[in-house]
Amino acid sequence: MRLKWFLVWILVYPLFQLLTGVRIEGRVPRKGPVILAPNHVSFLDPPLVGITAFREIYFLAKPGLFAGSKFFAWLITTYNAISIEGTAGVRKAIKLLRKGNAVVIFPEGTRSRIQSVLPFHEGIGYFAINYGVPVVPVYITNSNKRVVSLILRINELKIKFGRLIHPHGYKKTREDFARFAERVREEVLRLK
Repeated sequence: MRLKWFLVWILVYPLFQLLTGVRIEGRVPRKGPVILAPNHVSFLDPPLVGITAFREIYFLAKPGLFAGSKFFAWLITTYNAISIEGTAGVRKAIKLLRKGNAVVIFPEGTRSRIQSVLPFHEGIGYFAINYGVPVVPVYITNSNKRVVSLILRINELKIKFGRLIHPHGYKKTREDFARFAERVREEVLRLK
């Protein structure tokens, strides 16, 4: 674990916990390759997953996130965001998983603005099945609410980490990638 992550957990997490009262259920395995698959409704979701997973993680991110502010691009790169533009990001994610790291993939591909979980893209199945990596389904509640409502506890901020989903028994086909992605989506919804 690198110092920057250690500092987040001892400085940022307690402050965030104090301000929002975030409730965490379940946990992420401390070691070994794993893919985290959260629902996505807010810009708050990536840092929320990052500070509550309690292990260093990497994020697959849209190329557009790196194109805006130079400070923001530097910040997300510092905290392990990887652009999925072209094949370089995919290759890097594969390398990280093979080395036993945790990688966050938002399987909806974008933030949901309709208050429900969008269909999952088959990419989650591609990574899990091709590389034999289990997936942790994650459900985040109320991260899209106003910060004031979280601080005043009008809305409860929650993150639930589910049980590992192993890709055993699936073939390396697009159909099975899609079937596995749907299974992960069902498990995410079950955490609701």
